[in-house]
Amino acid sequence: MRERAMVLDVGGVLLRGEVILPRSGERWPLVVLCHGIPSGESVPGDPGYPALAERFAAAGCAAAYFNFRGTGLSEGDFSLGGWVSDLGALLDEVEAARGAFRGCDPGRVALLGFSGGGAVSIICAARRGALCGVAAVSSPADFSRLLPREGMAAFIARAREIGIIRDPAFPASEEGYYREMLAHSPVAVVAEVSPIPLLIVHGDADDMVPVEEAYRLYEAAQEPKELFIVKGGGHKLRLNEAAMDRAVSWVLERLRG
Repeated sequence: MRERAMVLDVGGVLLRGEVILPRSGERWPLVVLCHGIPSGESVPGDPGYPALAERFAAAGCAAAYFNFRGTGLSEGDFSLGGWVSDLGALLDEVEAARGAFRGCDPGRVALLGFSGGGAVSIICAARRGALCGVAAVSSPADFSRLLPREGMAAFIARAREIGIIRDPAFPASEEGYYREMLAHSPVAVVAEVSPIPLLIVHGDADDMVPVEEAYRLYEAAQEPKELFIVKGGGHKLRLNEAAMDRAVSWVLERLRG
């Protein structure tokens, strides 16, 4: 497998990531892996997104993983609207098959998003179309239940503590920050993902994003859609073998199909 560093300028915010390529071939199908909102707590033994990307590359597909703004090696401050812009700009690069994505097939692209990254994947797919599939894992239907208005100050303080909000002047308005989150609601747009195939994966023991969120998304979505509930599965389904076997095989089928 080969690696390419990715650096992407999104309105003056530099995002960084990697694209993992199969050892041979060309015009590879591509899966874009979208991480969730960091909790600030590490999980011992977690191999991270590189291991998942390598799994796709071993199956003959290119895989991209990157840090949304405010996380990892990327610049900026976390905001849901900013993350939607980040993924949109990355997909523009994919569509043009330029930079780190040269040699990838822009006609065979899928998204695999986790938690907040799953929510952003749904929103971007609804806006763009022209994808082979979207798999949303542990994704909220919207953020109003998870981040209520009365908890916004505490959320911002925690975001500063773990380093996903870095600028002391950001956000300019707590109320505006909250309203931006409300404006980016996966359940409000998930019906527009169709005719792109949609897979929703969720654990029935998720203590961060209740499984009811998955049912809300599924009910609001249009065909083609699939729902896979992982019995006993918690929030970090990337570490759950059954969940990842289903998600990876589903994405590969859509990319190859």
